[in-house]
Amino acid sequence: MDSLRLRHLRLLELIDEHRSLRAVGAILNRTQPAVSQMLKDLEYAFGVPLVERSVRGVALNAAGLLALQRARSGLASFDHLVSELTAAQSPILRVGTNPALAFQMLPAALQRLQSRGEPLRLRVQTGVVADMLQSLWDGELDCYVGRVDWDQMPQMMVPTLRHDPLIETDLVVACSVRHPLTTRQNISISELSEWQWVLPPITSNNRVALETEFRNHGIAVPVPNTEIADPAGLLILARELDVLICAPRFTLDTHIAGGELCALDIPSLALPLIRVGFVTLAEHRNMAALQLLWQVLSEAAEQFRARD
Repeated sequence: MDSLRLRHLRLLELIDEHRSLRAVGAILNRTQPAVSQMLKDLEYAFGVPLVERSVRGVALNAAGLLALQRARSGLASFDHLVSELTAAQSPILRVGTNPALAFQMLPAALQRLQSRGEPLRLRVQTGVVADMLQSLWDGELDCYVGRVDWDQMPQMMVPTLRHDPLIETDLVVACSVRHPLTTRQNISISELSEWQWVLPPITSNNRVALETEFRNHGIAVPVPNTEIADPAGLLILARELDVLICAPRFTLDTHIAGGELCALDIPSLALPLIRVGFVTLAEHRNMAALQLLWQVLSEAAEQFRARD
């Protein structure tokens, strides 16, 4: 292992892209025998074959693809480190999260960092769960704060991650406090299809959970009049219009909701809990900057649980 260099790790990516040691040699400015020796060195260090050879060239096998995935993560982290050292500034943590968490959890954590005078800076990226976890695995993010659907995650990814729970909240059907349904109790699921809906895109976990519950009851899923990906926009439309939405309960307490949204009483609707956690690659969990962010997030979560 000590004899390996960064170009050995880049070699895997080039083989996967070009499928030819001759083409890889041209890019690395090395002869084909020299590239073959680099590959042998890499396979010897890892203790397993990494490629399959055929008349069409070379291709990474299953072990090679796994090594490539982890190499990409390492190279991305190295590039990020170089940019930080070049800038000679305080470290930047690349944080992925779900948009709804920007309403409360993230601001509360940032307030704690600010009050302590910590020099940590964040670069925040929001998106759907699958994209965030893939970016974390690829080394494009240092951590992810949000929900994790373990049953939908590729099994090869699971052992590489460290997950620390933060909060739990339930998923609810909500509307404006002026909506006619707010005066009702024990609303049936079948009635909900009769009203207008605003929902996130079809790929959203919240929408998937809602539609799954409707199908479990043999009821046609709601067809939204409007689709919107932005959680803030979802809350604003629900506040201003007589529409139904599906959202995490804690978003109803935000300043965007303005005290004008409420959850409906639907006893037969069993939507899943949303469990929010702090996720990193296992080998990065002890980084000082990640430990600091985890500390302020866990304090914000404790405050959230006490209020809830």
